[in-house]
Amino acid sequence: LATGPSATYEMLVDGVGPWDFTGGFVPCELLLVGEDAYPVLVSSKKQVLIAVSQYGKGRMVVVSHEGILKDSKFFRFLTNAVEWLKPSPEALVGVHPRLDSLSQLLLRAGTKVQVGAELTPSLGVYCMEAYDCTQAKDLVGFLKGGGGLLVGGQAWHWANLSRDAEFLLNGVLELDLVTGGIPSILLVHGMLCFPLCLDSSNRCLLAAGHYGRGRVVVASHESQLFSPKLAKFLLNAVCWLDAGRKGLVGVDASLKKLCSLLSQEEVKSQVSQLTGDISVYCCSSHSIREAERVHTFVAEGGGLLIGGQAWYWASQNCGKAAVAQYPGNKILNRFGLSILGQSTKAAKHPPVGPGDHYHFRKALALFSRHVDKHEEVKGPVKDWLQRLAQDCAAFLHIPAHDCPAYASLHRILTKVLQRSGIPQVSRHCPVKSNSKEAVLLCMATELSLTMTDSAALVQKCAAGVCALPITVEIDGTNPARNGNSWCWTSQ
Repeated sequence: LATGPSATYEMLVDGVGPWDFTGGFVPCELLLVGEDAYPVLVSSKKQVLIAVSQYGKGRMVVVSHEGILKDSKFFRFLTNAVEWLKPSPEALVGVHPRLDSLSQLLLRAGTKVQVGAELTPSLGVYCMEAYDCTQAKDLVGFLKGGGGLLVGGQAWHWANLSRDAEFLLNGVLELDLVTGGIPSILLVHGMLCFPLCLDSSNRCLLAAGHYGRGRVVVASHESQLFSPKLAKFLLNAVCWLDAGRKGLVGVDASLKKLCSLLSQEEVKSQVSQLTGDISVYCCSSHSIREAERVHTFVAEGGGLLIGGQAWYWASQNCGKAAVAQYPGNKILNRFGLSILGQSTKAAKHPPVGPGDHYHFRKALALFSRHVDKHEEVKGPVKDWLQRLAQDCAAFLHIPAHDCPAYASLHRILTKVLQRSGIPQVSRHCPVKSNSKEAVLLCMATELSLTMTDSAALVQKCAAGVCALPITVEIDGTNPARNGNSWCWTSQ
């Protein structure tokens, strides 16, 4: 069976004509948050409508409305999808009772179908709507063991991340991060992740997010995770991560002081490693040793409270990008959150409130819109430009090879540059540090380092580009005490 993204795509769309989404259903947009997920169908507005992924030994195909699973217009795609999902050619396909029309479509194609089926180990593929979570744990096991899942649904009336932020910050009037350590800056790049604390320069210091069935809260220094100054926030965080289970909280030995804070509110906790009976696991980013185990724990519904700084690691590993190679980021990047190698001053900050605030992906989308319209950057984006440039530079150090979720953002950045052109810079045409042109130059520089053909960043030669040789004058004026100054010319 097809395994790579290209081969999988070819198999799924084999014989499929024009996609017809007219009818009595309104699809939602799928968010690709896993490193193994990639799109099959994207609308003209760049919304993902059909996607595939893998988990454990199994595969899944997700469509953006259950109506797609019942519509004969998608007959060829649905039969292709089921064939791709089968762990073996003779595998039995089970179809949920609410999808009888899909059963009839598959039977017509000669597929071996169990109509009105519940999930059982005898099935090779299971087809269902996305609204029934009663068998979530069994579905995860089914996929991990090699089963295939075809699922459809929409959530446009349901999703609201702002409610999560409100819960986490309920009763928190101030976030005092003066806890005895120097924090690192966090990069929030996941679609289902959000900042909880931003300083006056839009640097993120606390963040949270959803991943799979689980949740994550990240602090910018491990000392924040047991500070009495942050007790209210930490209790909110553990409660949110627990998601109503009232389960046991496991605390790594390096954070054992957190147990006393939790005990004051009668939260069950113990110093332990990650075990199967834990609902929430608390650890520092330095102590993560079993990245795959932590990933599985969160993906399958666990809560992770984690904190740490990466600036010291960066200082000891010159030439290496902390966002890609710092050990803690090997797991955090997959959740859409990263700890950067830059430090910032520990201080008191207000929590993120309602309304517009900086988020890397939101800022990039708004910036791209300004570029497309050839207009001056205005509104909140104007105040976000410096942070956006720095976050773009950091994000582009995360390897995008074989990761569609990252590669798609690389393509967005490339298209922004191709549409706008790389700004020309000269003595007579300087670029201000906090401007649209400065962000574009930063994007171009970092993207060129990730591409084998950096010429692809420019669709056509810009007017006025000089022929070789080029003389570059660098004004190195230095207001030294002795009044000396220098100027270099290179040819």
